[in-house]
Amino acid sequence: MWRTDMIKRIKVFQVCCMLLAAVLSLSACGREERQRGIDGCIYEAELLSGTEEWGKNFKSSGNWLYYIGNDSDLYRIPLEGDGKPEGEGTGFQKKVLDYTVDAEGCVYCYRAGINWLESGNVELAEGTLSKYREDGSEAYCLALDGRKAVYGGLYSVPGFLACGSEGQVFLLCGDSVLVVDESGNMISEVDISIHRPDSGYYGVEKLLEGEEGRVCYLSEDNGKRSLYEFADGTDRPQAISLKGLEGKDFSLGSFYGSQYGVLYSGSDGVLYRFQAQDGIWQAIMRWNDSDLPGDAQELVWVSESRLLAVFLRSDGDEYYFLGRKQVKDLPEKEELVLACADYYSSDLEDAVLRFNRENAACRINLQIYEGEEGIIRLDTELASSNPPDMLDLSNLDVAKYMEKQVLENLDSYLSESSVLKREDFLEGVLEGYTVGGRLAGIPDEFMCFVLLGRTAEVGSRAGWTVEDMVALTEAYPGRKLNGNSFYGNLDSIFGDYIMERFIDRDGGTCDFDSEEFRNFVKWLSEHCGSGVGYYDREEVEDPLVSQQSVFTFLDYLRHEARAEGTTMTGFPSADGKPLYRASSLNAVGIVSKSRYREEAWQFIEFFLSRKWEDFWDSPVYMPCRRDLLEGILEDAATPEYWIVDGEVELDQDGNPEEKWKWRFSYQNLDGDVVECIYDCADQEEIEGFLDMIGHTDFSSDNRLQSEVTGIIAEEMGSYFSGDKALEEVTKVIQNRVSTLIQE
Repeated sequence: MWRTDMIKRIKVFQVCCMLLAAVLSLSACGREERQRGIDGCIYEAELLSGTEEWGKNFKSSGNWLYYIGNDSDLYRIPLEGDGKPEGEGTGFQKKVLDYTVDAEGCVYCYRAGINWLESGNVELAEGTLSKYREDGSEAYCLALDGRKAVYGGLYSVPGFLACGSEGQVFLLCGDSVLVVDESGNMISEVDISIHRPDSGYYGVEKLLEGEEGRVCYLSEDNGKRSLYEFADGTDRPQAISLKGLEGKDFSLGSFYGSQYGVLYSGSDGVLYRFQAQDGIWQAIMRWNDSDLPGDAQELVWVSESRLLAVFLRSDGDEYYFLGRKQVKDLPEKEELVLACADYYSSDLEDAVLRFNRENAACRINLQIYEGEEGIIRLDTELASSNPPDMLDLSNLDVAKYMEKQVLENLDSYLSESSVLKREDFLEGVLEGYTVGGRLAGIPDEFMCFVLLGRTAEVGSRAGWTVEDMVALTEAYPGRKLNGNSFYGNLDSIFGDYIMERFIDRDGGTCDFDSEEFRNFVKWLSEHCGSGVGYYDREEVEDPLVSQQSVFTFLDYLRHEARAEGTTMTGFPSADGKPLYRASSLNAVGIVSKSRYREEAWQFIEFFLSRKWEDFWDSPVYMPCRRDLLEGILEDAATPEYWIVDGEVELDQDGNPEEKWKWRFSYQNLDGDVVECIYDCADQEEIEGFLDMIGHTDFSSDNRLQSEVTGIIAEEMGSYFSGDKALEEVTKVIQNRVSTLIQE
């Protein structure tokens, strides 16, 4: 459901009141100097070598670090005097599904029969729970006869076992958690059936160890995560307090178990520890301070001041040893802040980490500002005498900050740069971030959004108007545009039309209480899906258009290769010319009041001048740099041939035998999945791709448009439900939008 405008205004007003004193104080005095670390400390990271044979599912106890190897055997590595693991592991136990280690060094191993089901789920049957002393001798073996459980899948850290207090061990077993005492006797069976995920293959559940023998159960269902604690072996699990994590998006980030408390690493780049005694989550480190990303696959607390972090990488896993260190003992560097609204991309994070490692004079701190309160706090700090130095312009109102002279004009920096020039970038990309003749930021990647229609119905020529779309629906009565909701189509397809046709921004007026607007929304509502939420979608028979994304050149070919005969019509425009839309990524602006503007520009140069090889490793989107884009197209147009024994294979006519370059699938307009193989691109396809980019609108996010379409969709709900007449609804829309554009 949408929040009403009144609730939103009250909320913003309350936050403004709380921050008013801060605004005055900051504006007059400036903030304290930025300090690296938390409580005066960071965790300094060291990349470990000789880890090629290491495996997964790491745990630590005493003088040993344990892990499960690729052969499913359990290994352990001795820890040196400083707690650092070195060398290869030695075998400890054979064929282990999961394990855990208690404070006394005893190891508990779970083994079970594995049966993969047709649904993609996995069934674990019977098996044993065994306890081993540190010397490898067996203390007990508990048979799990007759027990079966089905799970969403098997993961590298499955979380079936967790150590409790007084020698107890907890075993996840389907709808129950078994509690076994130090002698191998089952003393309790806790029912968790009401907490288990019900989304089948996608559901995730595991046990996590906490401080002082506490055990928690994590359940993840459709992106929603819930964390429960077993107070003792007989109680039902109780939900854990989220104090200290208010407002966090738990669909992102990771939870880890540890004998020092459950850990959570969120999208804000901070690692938190749950202090059970106080019932609060406390920040203990920032990943950025350690020059590491926040996406650790595993995190093991080796000792109170040392951690092991495991990162999955395409070219081999990386293992970092983190030791706690006082900030005052580190070399001094200038500290810059790069402010981000709600999130930052992995590419931007990677650039910051590389810059920090290579730069001896300064370093950059990524700082997240979450939600509406975060934006207000950001604006407060921008008004202070010590603001952030850079802004990640993703998810920000670029026009607002440029109109208020918050950001530097990067054109002047480009003109003086020996590394970057304006002509290095697609002109449309730069125009999209130009406000009032001033360049706010330079993105490094982009994606396009297009509309497709059947050529037999929409014609072969790209480009059309809203009137053309109305005529299309009249020519094919009974068919809908697509299954997207009224709200989704209003904003994503007709947002530009609404802003151009019914709003005069210069005059501060609008025209929503008109017959033309009423006819439009009535027509649109009759040709959309029945959902009310922005992302609601229903299956409709034979849709007239399909909205698609073009992330890469391969995506473009995927649409061009359709055998059904489609036209990339684009979005409706006032003059009927082709119009496509783009979303640009990682545009960074420099704050005009920053004391480190030159250092900020050094980072932007560093980020935007990456080499072709660095980009080609993972081309998720299209590059904004011309040379990188040209490199992609040149590679796409270069044929590849079958090589046998170092020689090019020839066909029966003696010509080099060309092999296919790509293999992909797409969903046609009928909803069927079509497999396709593709050799090199031809000149017509490359020209068509460049023509699409040439007709793409790269304008940064239009916050006013989002607010206007949100108001329209919210008020139209009363019309859809039959509570109000359309004339009454459009009067309310007129009043609300009129107030909005005059603010």
